[in-house]
Amino acid sequence: MGKKRRRPGQLNKAAAPAGAVTFSPDQVAALLANQQRLGGQTTGVFPPLPRTDPPVAFGPGVPLFPAAIDPPRADSGRPEPRFNEYPVSSNLPGMSDRLVPWKVLRDAADSGGLPRRCIEIRKAEVASLGWTIRLTEKAVERAQDASGQPDHEVATALREQHSPDITRCMEFLERPDRGQGETTTDWLGKLLEEHFVLDALAIYPRRTLGGDLYALEVLDGSTIKPLRDYRGGRPLPPQPAYQQLLWGFPRGEFVADTASDGQVLNGYPADQLVYRRRNVRAHTPYGYSAVEQCLEDLDVWLKRRSWIKAEYTDGTVPAGLVTNSGASGWTPAQIKEYETYLNDAYGAAGARHRLRILPPGMDLGQQSDASERYKPEYDLFLIKLLAAHFDTTIAELGFTEQGGLGSTGWHEGQASVQRRKGTLPTTRWLEEVVTDVLRLHAGMSPDLEFVFLGLEEEDEAAADAVDEQRFKSGRLTLNETRDRAGKPRYDFPEADKPMLVTTRGVVFLEGAAEQAAAGTVVGPANTPGETPDDADAADDTGDEDGQEQDDREAEDEGGEPDAVKAELAAYRRWARRNPRPRRRFRFTVVTKADAPDVNQEFVLFADPADGGGAGPKASSSPDIDRVRDWPGWEADIKAAAYWKRHLIRAMAGAVDARLIAERWIAQRGITVKADEPDLSGVQRGPEPTPNGHTRPWDDAIGWLNAQDVNLVDALWVIREIQTDGYIIGQNAATSVLAGQSTVDWSGWRPGDKDAARLVANNGATNGLQTLLDDAGLVIRNVAATRMNRFAKILSDSLARGDSADTLAVSITHLMRDPAWAERVAVTEIARAVSAATLFTYRANGIRQKSWLTAVDQRVCPACTTNEAAGAIGINAPFPSGHQMPPGHPSCRCALLPEGLFGT
Repeated sequence: MGKKRRRPGQLNKAAAPAGAVTFSPDQVAALLANQQRLGGQTTGVFPPLPRTDPPVAFGPGVPLFPAAIDPPRADSGRPEPRFNEYPVSSNLPGMSDRLVPWKVLRDAADSGGLPRRCIEIRKAEVASLGWTIRLTEKAVERAQDASGQPDHEVATALREQHSPDITRCMEFLERPDRGQGETTTDWLGKLLEEHFVLDALAIYPRRTLGGDLYALEVLDGSTIKPLRDYRGGRPLPPQPAYQQLLWGFPRGEFVADTASDGQVLNGYPADQLVYRRRNVRAHTPYGYSAVEQCLEDLDVWLKRRSWIKAEYTDGTVPAGLVTNSGASGWTPAQIKEYETYLNDAYGAAGARHRLRILPPGMDLGQQSDASERYKPEYDLFLIKLLAAHFDTTIAELGFTEQGGLGSTGWHEGQASVQRRKGTLPTTRWLEEVVTDVLRLHAGMSPDLEFVFLGLEEEDEAAADAVDEQRFKSGRLTLNETRDRAGKPRYDFPEADKPMLVTTRGVVFLEGAAEQAAAGTVVGPANTPGETPDDADAADDTGDEDGQEQDDREAEDEGGEPDAVKAELAAYRRWARRNPRPRRRFRFTVVTKADAPDVNQEFVLFADPADGGGAGPKASSSPDIDRVRDWPGWEADIKAAAYWKRHLIRAMAGAVDARLIAERWIAQRGITVKADEPDLSGVQRGPEPTPNGHTRPWDDAIGWLNAQDVNLVDALWVIREIQTDGYIIGQNAATSVLAGQSTVDWSGWRPGDKDAARLVANNGATNGLQTLLDDAGLVIRNVAATRMNRFAKILSDSLARGDSADTLAVSITHLMRDPAWAERVAVTEIARAVSAATLFTYRANGIRQKSWLTAVDQRVCPACTTNEAAGAIGINAPFPSGHQMPPGHPSCRCALLPEGLFGT
């Protein structure tokens, strides 16, 4: 019998391996035809470089002659180097040098909770920033070099020239993807999502049939495959540089958005694609996202969470073990039965407190490492690792450490470090991307750039200090410093003249040489009524009011026996030359009894021999002499610096500067010229003030109130500022009463919530509650003053004809003014310090108090007069009318106790 033949239909075909990509016959034919069109490969030798090294013993050897695989250059006959050793056929579907699939990154971003939380924090931080289109510094410098005009004039002319372009680009960016109805915040959020998860930004510039840019559509970066040329780099137009892979096969291809010269290739406007990476690497066309970097740490975190979850579901590790030595002689079945009984008996909560007798040979053991596995330090360590990949901190995630330096949360240095290594690099990169896209595809001028607003608030204080030094040394005029700060210019001519600011006054550089003879030191002009001789005498003594010169004249005229009369004569001459003195005349001999008619506001009398008089008194308490340096003066500076930043953030978040500026301009219609202040476009006239006058910005105040602009809620942080100040005052006053000059502040930091909670709980008994009850009035007054300034900026914008961009910048500077924030913080801390000090003194039976001036530049004549008053009653007002400091804004004076022993 012959063998039975198997029919062809019964053959078993081999199954395709898992994950393989199959192609139809038509697709294979297309691939082969494409390879044939590419032509043959270029291989072989080429003209080598000379090899002239002599052959030596134990030398490096003569290098081999390369075998070319790429086409040679026409000039050298040698090929150019490849960018990297890429996988063969990497442009074909299914071939890639990516180690981590895109889907793994998408899933990892949403797993475990922490990566998603970090991503959302960073997205909100950047996408919520204000933005604008402005002139580049290089454009202003080029224009100034060509014209020789001042910076502000050049910038104004350039801004007017590019105003239509700025308006057009800003209007487009307000809706960058009109088809999807996305605002700028939505669009930036999508870009940041692709950046943090994939590090692959794919933006399709969708155009109308007429060639105009319609939208910048953000594509899923995981669907875009970057192609390579034969060197491993990006193929230049007209070759395809990117393909979109959908369901495993190319469904579309696009050219790069720029040619070899960096310009847009106009021949294929609808086929262009913008593809950007943050982490650009030489060995791969793909980026390296934060999610991809954290995969290993995320894996440990997920396993840790799985273990914790298993403890509540199907945990297998018992809390304790019972060792059986075999002395009982039980069988395995009996041991198992007893184990079940014992677990059932101890399962009830009440049964755990009962004594149990174990059979002979059984000893109870405990798991020694059980508590170690539940320590929160492990979890905090993993949280730190994950947060570091996204440049966030555990404080931003809502976690705090249990101990150690800076463990109370967000300390001072942490904010600047996070901003320097996280926020600024991300925003700078995003600014470059958006600027590049607008220039290439929206036709924006190279003189313009896209920038985020609000990133310079931490540097404003340092920049102001630099500008102040430049202004005082004549390198900048007053108006130039205001231009740099974004504030309106002064209209008087002196503001445009360079000057030197000295201790004796102001010297204008213009024409200074003509006003003085050759060889004479140029100085400030003499004040009215002052002779040149008097000025020279005052300058020689080094005293700005010339008191020392008068003292010498008095000694020459009156002599030593009549010292009182001579000193009074010197005072009268000093008073004639200084009708408005900047300091008070200090008597060394004359007392209040010698000259009762002399105005005490401008003099300091000498102390009489019996201790009377109106000069500064010595302390009546022996122990107070060594604590004249107030113990709270270091802590209040730290607290003011801390709360200054919080005030700036609170005020910045209270107002949408861009929205207010656009509404104000749209509703008021700025049509007046800069030199024609006119408020004819307002809807209602301003109400007259009590003195019958009206202010130009009164109408703007009413308009702001109609817009529901509320600064009171933002200023509610003043209550927290006063709580910190109360803590400082309470501790400092207690230290002074104990005769100590210092306080140990190592256990407290500004914003310490635990310390604030502790002192607040005793508010009804320590006086804090009374202070906080009055804080509402303080907050409303501060808010009203700031609203007046806000309204004045709006009103001034009408007179100058400012654009919405300029007005928005002015509003932003107002809300983020560091000098104002520091002034409020210092003043309210001083108010709370004095309230706590006065309450502490009263509680300890102190009957008298004295005013202690701070050794800083803020001391005014009123504070000096209060200090000169010496000891007064604990409830009596000082000469300025104040019960306690502060005597003026930014005052840091303090109260000292007098009469500790009932004297």
